[in-house]
Amino acid sequence: MNRRSFLAGLGSAWYLAARQHAAGQELANPSTFPADIDMDPGGGFTIHEPRKFLFTDLRHIEPADLGWKSAEGRNIPLINPPQPVVPAFADAGSMPRGIRIVARKARKEGPIQGLPGGIICDDGLYRSWTLSADYPEGTNFGSYTRAPASCLRVSYTESTDGYDWKPHPGSEEIKTPAITGVDGPCFFIDPHGPASERYKCLYHAHILGDTSKYWERYEKLHPRYRDDRLSARELSGLFGLVSPDGMHWTAIPEPLMIHKGDTDNCVYYDQWLGKYVLYTRLYWLRRRMIARAESDDFRHWTPVTPIVWPTLEPPYSYDVYTNARTCYPGAPEYHLMFPMHYLRYTQISEVHLYSSLDGICWNHVPGGPILTVGDPGSYDGELISCSRNLVPLGKDRVGIVFSGAGYPHKYPRWRNLPPLAGAGWASWTKDRLVALVAEEQGEFRTFLVKVVGKELRINAKVRQAGEIRVGLGSIPGRTANDADPITGDGTDIKVTWKGDPSAKVAQGESVVFHVKMRAAELYSIEWV
Repeated sequence: MNRRSFLAGLGSAWYLAARQHAAGQELANPSTFPADIDMDPGGGFTIHEPRKFLFTDLRHIEPADLGWKSAEGRNIPLINPPQPVVPAFADAGSMPRGIRIVARKARKEGPIQGLPGGIICDDGLYRSWTLSADYPEGTNFGSYTRAPASCLRVSYTESTDGYDWKPHPGSEEIKTPAITGVDGPCFFIDPHGPASERYKCLYHAHILGDTSKYWERYEKLHPRYRDDRLSARELSGLFGLVSPDGMHWTAIPEPLMIHKGDTDNCVYYDQWLGKYVLYTRLYWLRRRMIARAESDDFRHWTPVTPIVWPTLEPPYSYDVYTNARTCYPGAPEYHLMFPMHYLRYTQISEVHLYSSLDGICWNHVPGGPILTVGDPGSYDGELISCSRNLVPLGKDRVGIVFSGAGYPHKYPRWRNLPPLAGAGWASWTKDRLVALVAEEQGEFRTFLVKVVGKELRINAKVRQAGEIRVGLGSIPGRTANDADPITGDGTDIKVTWKGDPSAKVAQGESVVFHVKMRAAELYSIEWV
């Protein structure tokens, strides 16, 4: 039985059970899943056959294993090897070697006047919404506000290039339930819901008035799903807005869930899961961390469960403060986060990169922070964090908005303190967010991939004394040894074999990429 068949049977059933257990859900009937759902973790869980392969995690690197051979080079099987007993010698065979995954530092560009956060690139148009609440004069202290909000308002702005922004008239007053301290809004375009709710917003607020019915329900949750800062007297929730066009909004009167999710929330519809997914904040051990929940209809959510938290590596006084969850533009299977690590000892911050195969289990991408604070006294000299989302910037870059502050995070906020803050773009050359690096000699093979093009291109940077060779497994004439060596620096370098760029493999067939590299950085492989 091959690997894919095994995963489609016992292995995939186990994996799906583990996923749903991690999400705090009961095991669903496997027959409810679409017949064509991608069950194979190798290559990532996709909703289409991928053309581009990024190296943000291990999904494209086959681990293989040692084999055992006789002195004459014959394979010795594990079960019932032939007699007599002979010396067995290990063969590393197809195991990856000499490579490592490294996050690349972002290029900072800012401050940029009028640059909003939470930008969505919608068919080439950059769009952003902001949410505000009307409070009595002199009582607006953001999430610390305790005066009742009289209404909510949504502001909208758009741009054709990501730099020049044109605001549109704000929305009419949106009637709200009895809330205050509105914070942490997330707007998104929903590809799944009804047309009347194509646009959605989730936000955090403190609940005013009689909270007994909400507290009774919340109190029944197991402590692992609760926030010990909440009580019958101090209750918060996540609320929702919906709109057919992004201009006219209606409030959902009841809270979507009871949860203290101030600061940073992210919601999107996961087409592979077939669910809405929320990333929010949790506060255990008096440390901020990232939590997750799921919903079938945007209105009823599983409890939140922690997924990313401070590690056991020093210092022991930092938080994983925000999530800034996104995906790579045009490739929703590459789950990414740009969390802010808040360093309490100095009250400054830095931004790191995390990657996930499924949006539940996350890895910190090696390489250190991808964004750090600027010089003291500058607009980002003490605090820096990322907003959403990662979007294309022109044809040759991708970027995400960052915001900065010139004061430590908990510095006293006098009303007449001179403003010192701004926003800008953190950007990378196209596909060069993460590199697969071989300082000396490196080699690896991918899992099986479908052929969806006639030729291959790579995005790579190779030193003059180095090279990259890409082969298609053991296909005659198309092995790594047959490949022409690639050198130089380019985002769209053609792969050839003795001068011929044709893969000479039928569309829909499966192949393995075999990559040999020396003194090189590989960012992506793509079918064209």
